[in-house]
Amino acid sequence: MAVSAGSEIPDLPETHYLDNRIYFDQEIYSQEQSDVFAKVWLFVCHESELAQPGDFRTTLAAGKPVVIVRGQDDVIRTFYNICRHRASPVVRSDAGNATEFQCFYHLWTYGLDGACTGITKPAGYKAVNLDRSKLGLIPIRTETIAGLVFICLNEDAPDLKTFLGDIMDPLMDPLGGEPLDVFHFHKADIATNWKLWQDNNSERYHSMLHVINRKTQPWVKGKTSPMKLRLGENGHSGYWSDGVAEVDYAAGGYAGVSSGILPGLRENEMRVINLFPDTMVNIRSNVIRIDRMVPISPGCTRIEWWGLGLRDVSEEVRSERLRHHNMFWGPAGRNLGEDIIAVEEQWAAMSADVVRYSILAREEELNPTDDANLRAYYQEWGRLTGRAPNAPFDAV
Repeated sequence: MAVSAGSEIPDLPETHYLDNRIYFDQEIYSQEQSDVFAKVWLFVCHESELAQPGDFRTTLAAGKPVVIVRGQDDVIRTFYNICRHRASPVVRSDAGNATEFQCFYHLWTYGLDGACTGITKPAGYKAVNLDRSKLGLIPIRTETIAGLVFICLNEDAPDLKTFLGDIMDPLMDPLGGEPLDVFHFHKADIATNWKLWQDNNSERYHSMLHVINRKTQPWVKGKTSPMKLRLGENGHSGYWSDGVAEVDYAAGGYAGVSSGILPGLRENEMRVINLFPDTMVNIRSNVIRIDRMVPISPGCTRIEWWGLGLRDVSEEVRSERLRHHNMFWGPAGRNLGEDIIAVEEQWAAMSADVVRYSILAREEELNPTDDANLRAYYQEWGRLTGRAPNAPFDAV
C-alpha cells in the first residue's frame, strides 16, 4: 500500500523533524513520567510562597502528589503527600499554613519535619510493636537557587547546580538581587500535550501569532534581533540580548514600564529561560512570569502560572506592574489566550495522525526564530527516554 503524503519521512537531517506520535502515544507518555520527570530536577514554587514556618504548597511531580513546606527551623522540605498508614493524602489544600499535618482519613499526624507524631488508638498496635519513628512522611530532595524551589525524585541525580549549569546566570540578578513576592498565581487544565506548551514557550517563530508582540517587538517581523538563542546543558535554553531593550510598549499604544524594574535589567529589557523539561522563566522589565507544566494525560496538561515582582514597592508600582502582567500573561491577557488556542488546536489535529511529522529545520545563526533550542531539547528528551524523537518506535 502506498504511503500517504502525510506519512512521508521529510528529506531533512534526522535532528530536524519529529514523529508527532511522541505527543499522543500513551506508552511514551507513561515512560516520560518515569524516565524524565522522575529523574531530573523540577521547579515547584517560589520561596516567598513559603515565607513563614508552616507555609506549604501541594502539587504533582512525575504524577505523584507532593507537599513542600517551610519547617519551624526555617528549612524548606518536600515530602510525598501520602500517609504511611493507608496511603491517603495527608494535605488536601493547594496552599496554606499548618503547625502539623493530619491525615483526614484515620487522623495520623505528622510534624513539619515529616516525623510521625501521632497515631490514633495506638494501643491497637502494641501486639505487633509498630514503631511510628519509622513511619514518617517520605522525603524528597529539595534545593533552591535565586528563590526558585526545585525537587528531585531521583536520589542518584547530580545536584541542582550541576543540572542547571550556567543557564541561570542571566536570571541571578533579577531573581536574587532584591526580595521578590508572588503577586499572581493561577492554574488551568488545557487540552494539549505538555511538550507542546514547552515548545510554544521555547520557540519564537510563533510570535507573529500575537498582535501585541507584532506591535511592541520590532524584531518579531525583522530578519535580525538584538536577542540571541543561548543553548545550555541538559536541554536547557534561553534567549536574551546583552542589555538592549527589545519591547517597545509605546509602539503598541501602551504605557511604558518606568518603575519597579528588576535588578540588573534595563528599561523594557527581556530575558527568557526554558528549563528542561517543564519550566519557563520569562522576564520583562518589572515582571517575572513562570510557567510550569504538569502532565495529566497525553492530551491534558495542568499549567501553573506565577507572576513575581519586587516585594518592597509602592502601591502605584504594584498597580502598574499588574497592568503590564495582565496585558500579556494574566488569565484575560491576550497572549496567554492566543497560546492556549494554538496548542489545543494543534494537539487535536496532530492526534488525528494524518500528518506524521513536525519540522524543526529553521537555521538562523541563533536568532530567536532559529529552531536550534528545540533540537537540543529533543536531543535530551531522546537521551532520557532512549527513543529517537524522529523515530520513537525504532530500536535504539
